[in-house]
Amino acid sequence: MYAVYILRCSDDSYYTGLSNDLDKRIWQHETGFFPECYTFKRRPFKLVWQTRVETSEEANKLEKQIKGWSRKKKEALMNDDIDELKRLSNYKKEELTMPLRQAQGKIDYLIIGQGISGTWLSYYLEKEGKSFLAIDNNFKDSPSRIAAGIINPVTGRRHVEVWMAKEILPFAWNAYKQIGNKLDITTISQKNIIDFFPSPQMRQSFMQRVEEKADYVSSYAEQNYFLHLFNYEFGCGEIKPVFTAHLETLIPAWKNHLHKKGQLLEEEFDIKQLQVFADKIEYKEITADKIIFCDGNSSATNPYFDLLPFAPNKGEALIVEIRELPKTHIYKKGMLLTPLQQVDDLWWVGSNYAWEFDNPNPTPEFRENTEHLLKNWLKVPFKVVSHLSGVRPATLERRPFVGFHPQHTNVGILNGMGTKGCSLAPFFAHQLAAHLCYGKALNPDADIKRFQKILSRKLL
Repeated sequence: MYAVYILRCSDDSYYTGLSNDLDKRIWQHETGFFPECYTFKRRPFKLVWQTRVETSEEANKLEKQIKGWSRKKKEALMNDDIDELKRLSNYKKEELTMPLRQAQGKIDYLIIGQGISGTWLSYYLEKEGKSFLAIDNNFKDSPSRIAAGIINPVTGRRHVEVWMAKEILPFAWNAYKQIGNKLDITTISQKNIIDFFPSPQMRQSFMQRVEEKADYVSSYAEQNYFLHLFNYEFGCGEIKPVFTAHLETLIPAWKNHLHKKGQLLEEEFDIKQLQVFADKIEYKEITADKIIFCDGNSSATNPYFDLLPFAPNKGEALIVEIRELPKTHIYKKGMLLTPLQQVDDLWWVGSNYAWEFDNPNPTPEFRENTEHLLKNWLKVPFKVVSHLSGVRPATLERRPFVGFHPQHTNVGILNGMGTKGCSLAPFFAHQLAAHLCYGKALNPDADIKRFQKILSRKLL
């Protein structure tokens, strides 16, 4: 831990410093241990303010910030007068940064969950200079941690264009590129889908869409190109552009980023300890202006949002080793076969959509059926490495839940992304951040205002 502190000197001036041993540093000031120090000729002095932060980076940033402040701003800080600090800063977001408010036990936002939605919301709030803390239980089988990350512009057996495709796809590509540049990692890549038709009817349906000049689908020029790798009798088409968001890289990297800044607690959130007031929320020792739930299926049992029409569905996937298959595309024949970025020769194959299930665990039936599919489809050997399963936070209308409770306006949600989380999460996290910071309107199809009557039925 590091201490940032302010001394009032004998000439009524202020000195700001930092130390990882405050008692020793105060003794050094008092004894004149450093003759060149500002306080040497200004003794005696009084310690008038101090706070603790986790890292030297935070301490240096906070010390530098306070040293640049006027006398009035320093006195507002000593008096714990946040409103006066804002006024003196002319409400500039960079003046009241996360380290200061969090060091005082006060933050702008408490984010519950650091899956794909929580990651993107915290990213955009950080860009806006807002203070926040994320709480995540680090559940290894959360949907964000086991998803293939495919951003596909079409859906269904008829290859219908996905909702808001022309807005969401380019936004997602740029967003992942930007966060990847910040973290110095690769977070997205383009690998188009080669769609092998499982029946003449599916081929006819696909080619009809091509004849209609539908966006994102096209015939594949070299129909026999993949015959040495796959069994396919009815030809293939191509879906493009298709992106893969590398969540297996992004989420751990962002987690480490938040850890370094002291903005992540890895623990189970206990909603029984949440207190909601008219102008703030309190959770244990944390005080925040607002709380936002990005915690996947846990929100379906959250007393503030359990009346929303969640419709969780279970998905399973296998991780398989296929050494002779080129990682140039994603391949599809009933299921998707997607190359994993981090490890050579590993592929993700899945997924199914189970709307009724007894538990979230992997099932022998899925593994057996998927292995059977691969044996009939692939001409090259494969080996199953692991079997994954998770429950997606889907919704009945297949639209996300974004916004704030109609009665408890400091309790918000960013959830319900379902199978399209990799594309929807950055778009709607950005919208929610703009709504919070600038009052911009949310997309009405996603805004939970559409459930205002339902949510208002319940008294908490």
